[in-house]
Amino acid sequence: MRLKQILFAHVETWRPYTACYVGLVGLAGAALTDPHASTLRLLCAWLVPTMGWLAGLYGGDYFDRNLDATAKPHRPIPSGRMRAGTALAMLIGLTVAGGLVGLVINWRTLGLVLIALMLGIAYSAFFKGRGLAGNAVRGLISAFACLFGAMTVADLPPVTVLPLAAAFWLHDTGSNLVGALRDVDGDRAGGYETLPVRKGMTVGVRVSTAAIVTAYLFAVLQVVVSAEMTVTAVAVFALAIVAAVAAIGPLWASEVTRLRAYRAHTVLVIERVLLAGAFVTLGFGFGVGIPVTAVAVGCAWGSQRILRARHELTGEERADGVDTETVLAFVDRQVAELAARETELRALTGWERLIEVRLSEPDLVIVLSTAGGTVQRLTGAEPDLPKLTITTTGAVFAAIFLHGTSNPRRAYLTRALRMQAPPRDMMLLNQLFNEFRGNTGRVTTVPREPLPTGELPERVVISDTTLRDGEQMPGVAFSPAQKLDLARRLVALGIPMIEVGFPVVSEDESAAIRAIVDAELDAVIQVIARPADADVDAALRTGAHSVAVFIGTSESHLRHKLRIDVDELKRRVDRAVRRVKAAGRQAVFAAEDATRTDPDVLVAVYDAAAEAGADALGLADTAGIAQPWTMRELVEKVGASCPLPLAVHCHNDLGLATANSLAGLLGGASGVQCSVLGIGERAGNAPLEQVVMALEAAMEHSTGLELPLLEPLARHVAGLIGGRVPPYAPVVGAHAFVHESGLHVDGISRDPSTYEPYSPELVGRQRRIVLGKHSGRSAVVTVAAECGLAVDAADVDAVLAEIKRGAVDTDRVVELLTHARPVA
Repeated sequence: MRLKQILFAHVETWRPYTACYVGLVGLAGAALTDPHASTLRLLCAWLVPTMGWLAGLYGGDYFDRNLDATAKPHRPIPSGRMRAGTALAMLIGLTVAGGLVGLVINWRTLGLVLIALMLGIAYSAFFKGRGLAGNAVRGLISAFACLFGAMTVADLPPVTVLPLAAAFWLHDTGSNLVGALRDVDGDRAGGYETLPVRKGMTVGVRVSTAAIVTAYLFAVLQVVVSAEMTVTAVAVFALAIVAAVAAIGPLWASEVTRLRAYRAHTVLVIERVLLAGAFVTLGFGFGVGIPVTAVAVGCAWGSQRILRARHELTGEERADGVDTETVLAFVDRQVAELAARETELRALTGWERLIEVRLSEPDLVIVLSTAGGTVQRLTGAEPDLPKLTITTTGAVFAAIFLHGTSNPRRAYLTRALRMQAPPRDMMLLNQLFNEFRGNTGRVTTVPREPLPTGELPERVVISDTTLRDGEQMPGVAFSPAQKLDLARRLVALGIPMIEVGFPVVSEDESAAIRAIVDAELDAVIQVIARPADADVDAALRTGAHSVAVFIGTSESHLRHKLRIDVDELKRRVDRAVRRVKAAGRQAVFAAEDATRTDPDVLVAVYDAAAEAGADALGLADTAGIAQPWTMRELVEKVGASCPLPLAVHCHNDLGLATANSLAGLLGGASGVQCSVLGIGERAGNAPLEQVVMALEAAMEHSTGLELPLLEPLARHVAGLIGGRVPPYAPVVGAHAFVHESGLHVDGISRDPSTYEPYSPELVGRQRRIVLGKHSGRSAVVTVAAECGLAVDAADVDAVLAEIKRGAVDTDRVVELLTHARPVA
């Protein structure tokens, strides 16, 4: 099995659909130079350019492996599936072998081989991310293949083949640019400034079209220079022109999408083989030209179908598209079925939005209204409501709703579906999507393929559990009034989902929850319940929008606490989730002790929850034993087949809750649950303020929260639990932006970023300089300036000496400073 994987990795690297082309280019150069040359020389005209091309592909795997493995995992180059040393060895070996063959045939070709090698390395290591220059450098390699082919049958390439070399150069520049159109998202994520990234897709289409059209003008010039033309060669040339128009035309007809660019490039792969084949036919005639061209076309077509789609298209892009009538009929049918339900969608009550779904291929805009707790498709005037926008393609729509080969989560994380909506609206949109999918009666059969990971989703949903898990902190009990006040403060901060309690605990708990629900806050109100009828019924009676059904899934919980097997676990989860969904609420299944659960068991239980109609899933590190790398690995593993949005809930027993929360997000989770100051069971949870500012400052991800409210909220919660915020606490501690050390103050006075990860003003705080035994001259000067005083060197040294002796208090320092001269 290992040998098979290794061999297939090499085949993937070769990309036969491109390798067969460059050999044909070399053969075309030889055919126009001396069609009567020996078979051995003609074979070398095909073989050496092919070996050079393969060497370049191995070089791409070696030099680009970080980009292709992270930002563009859809690429067929098997970064991570082939060792870097292997790729480098193949690059060197093929280059040396090709150079030796060329040296035997014509020593003058050695110069071309060396230049092509340098160009290939320069392209992968530098030019690839440098706009049009990268495409042009890549195209030159094809021109060199044509010239090399000519030099296998002549000492030097004749002037008469230069137009053809120019044609191949310009054509490959243009077709490579079309390839950059399909890779624009990955290039942008990887920091590559290609032309489409810098100037946009429209400019990319214009430049690529101009390059290909100019290439054909040079090809026509080559026909004129060659003088002799056959009907067969003209026919192949005409087919190439038709294919070029078929490839480029759709890019001009409508908005350029990744899928359209991919389709254009697949046609160009065949078209350029036809272009090279036309000149092979021109030189060798029908008997040789047509069979060789046919074999090359067949190889390119077949290998594309086998290799390209499985790598370069997501599951939804591989699905068949749909027409306008099919889409509208589906939407109308689902809206009608939702309207006919006896139980209203209570989670949508009070949620009044316009949902604008924009599809391409077919080009269609669907407008839905959620006013009054019902869903309608609008065809006329639109009410004045907040608008949410969803953008995707007909193929993605069909894959999610019609074929069951994808799901909203996969489409969202792969950027195949984009939402312009705040987090709370995203959660409710997700529930609406699931209602639509549930009504189809289809079971999602998405292949269990890894998702792109290593970057955050476009929007992270941050939920808070201060009122539930936070209150489970020993000695803490919030009054109903305190709970409602805290919920209001969390809403003011911008938290989209608040977990407010465990209703079955007591009637007082239920009453407090109902008061929060009745306040109609701008947030999804969630409660928790075990998968037992009494728990679920108590949760539903509160009127909460969302019910998180939780149960332990680890072997320890199943064997020692619950004393059930996995089948019984799935049965309980199924019953509880269906009970929640039957009441029209959002259903979340949260796996307790997930980080100590066998991943296969976890996937099986998640699948059962999804089958029952759950809207989202939770993964809890209940004992706080996960490490960032194990958390990310687990989320990636279960996320490969997880059809629903996934959130992580991390405990802080080892001080890793914040790190584990971020790792879970990088592994494919789109939600994270926290508590203010991290309060909760034992050592508590991931602190809300730390997770938020790690996202904002360290990961440059906008959470959309009112960051200046973090510190007063933390102080308020600290007061409620009978304590105070530790002065050294990150983000909200009194000392978070206080500086005493002389080295630090000196750096801060020159550039605050030297010792501050973000500006204190971002969270509504202010920087303070305090004087102490570690202070330096800069601190004294800074404090004096704040007092409006000018001090000379002697004053500074005198005051600093007093401070370091520890014999002065603050009043004495101010007194000493006031002896200095006031600022004029």
